[in-house]
Amino acid sequence: MHLPVSDTLSRYVLAFDLGSGSIKAAVVSDSGAVIACVEAPIITHMLPGGGAEQDPESWWQGAQQTAKKAIAESGVPAQKIMAVACDSQWSLAVAVDESCLPLMNAVHWLDTRGGRYNRKLVSGLPSIKGYNLFKLGRYIRLTGLAPSQSGVDSLGHVLFIKHERPDIYEKTFKFLEPMDFLTSRLTGRITATQKTMAPFMISDNRQWGNRKYSDKLLHTSGLDREKFPDLIENNGVVGTLSPEVAEVFGLAPSTRVVAGVSDSNASLIGSGAVKDFDAILYIGTSQYLTFHVPYKKTNPIYMMTSLPSPFPSRYYLLGEQGVGGRCLEFFLKHMVYADDMLATGKMPDDVYFRFNRMAQEAPPGSDAVIFLPWLNGAIVPDEDSFVRGGFINLSLNTRRCHLARALMEGLAYNNRWTSQGAEKYTGRPIESFRFSGGGAQSALWAQIHADVLNVPIHQVEDPVNSTVRGCALLALVVLGKLRLDDIPKIIRIQRVFYPDLSNLGIYDKMYTQYRRLFKKNRKIFRALNK
Repeated sequence: MHLPVSDTLSRYVLAFDLGSGSIKAAVVSDSGAVIACVEAPIITHMLPGGGAEQDPESWWQGAQQTAKKAIAESGVPAQKIMAVACDSQWSLAVAVDESCLPLMNAVHWLDTRGGRYNRKLVSGLPSIKGYNLFKLGRYIRLTGLAPSQSGVDSLGHVLFIKHERPDIYEKTFKFLEPMDFLTSRLTGRITATQKTMAPFMISDNRQWGNRKYSDKLLHTSGLDREKFPDLIENNGVVGTLSPEVAEVFGLAPSTRVVAGVSDSNASLIGSGAVKDFDAILYIGTSQYLTFHVPYKKTNPIYMMTSLPSPFPSRYYLLGEQGVGGRCLEFFLKHMVYADDMLATGKMPDDVYFRFNRMAQEAPPGSDAVIFLPWLNGAIVPDEDSFVRGGFINLSLNTRRCHLARALMEGLAYNNRWTSQGAEKYTGRPIESFRFSGGGAQSALWAQIHADVLNVPIHQVEDPVNSTVRGCALLALVVLGKLRLDDIPKIIRIQRVFYPDLSNLGIYDKMYTQYRRLFKKNRKIFRALNK
């Protein structure tokens, strides 16, 4: 993607967005325009026993390659690029040495091998949903989070490394999240923030901006303080580009590197939702519902909490539901264009356009076919590491168009379930959503969400770049070059989708059965997958 540079007075940021499937580098202006964006693939290695890993060196190599190309394609003079910023996927553990070189692959957020250690950590009587009430209360009070039963958080990953890779644990200088790994490689300074270290569940988040780890939580988890980086301000600057990196990028060594942020918070900013309670739905590889709130609060019933944001004394609710667009990728890669004895040929370049057109052929409700999207277990709004995905209620009349639309509807049902939990969390209705991420490119999916959730859906313009755009705009706010209140004026809405009243009945019926399928089949899933 490349846009002409027209405003010579504009300020620019080189922003990185490290997702599960790719790393992007983009040159973004203070008007929110993505001048140039270059993408490189990232491979997730799925391993036996619930393992999922990525190679951090491939992140760094991809960052260098995409940055050089994006800067060249942008046509922006190097002196106009005033900062570098990084957002990334979250809940990964990266073990590095003193030079910030990885000692093993990063343990990915899809990885469940630490589940047994998390469960042991929080078990005991009296118990609720597998949690000892006193241990659960301590974690929630201090962090706002609780160790997941599935082990998909960074705490579970570190415990897995400590118990099953003790040699790596001993050699580790620091454990980092991916955005902090990238900023450390950019600057040569290993740091993190309260907001980025939240998935490790060892920092005290009761007061925004606290820069100390909790001795109680470190002791409870059996982890060593020296294994974790010193914390800088949530809205701080890590430093400047190292001379070596500056030379590779062709930028000045004085170029500042802003503290990293999670991709969920970056996409919220890049969608223009910076005011409290302005909500977005995001469908990329993962799926989440999120909005800013002026307080720290946890609702364990719906697995929802608010985490420190980069904005002073403010938090944001994160309804992280796990796999989103990955369900679509799975369907296309392993069921439609699988490389096996029934191979149907190479996946075409316009496969997502074809999928969308095919889904349009099926009626609302997909002739009563329901897709369950929990391919890696459920997280929000009801965690269960044993439930799995599938198509329910197939008949001899079912065609692939029904499966395609049912997949889109299934993810919308989970967003409705999550939105109801979010409304209980805040005590106020959500009257509309901004829709961003790759999934928001589909007008059909936007309309399905409007019908299923019965609220207007505001399709963000250039939704696929909302995350990298938000990362850059945040950097400009941190450096005092942009006012936070200006961001909603910058982000444009491409189209508003309103509920089709003729579809409300069928979607209410389908959603009710979707919820029943989760509840009624939990024992079966547990028997099959425990």
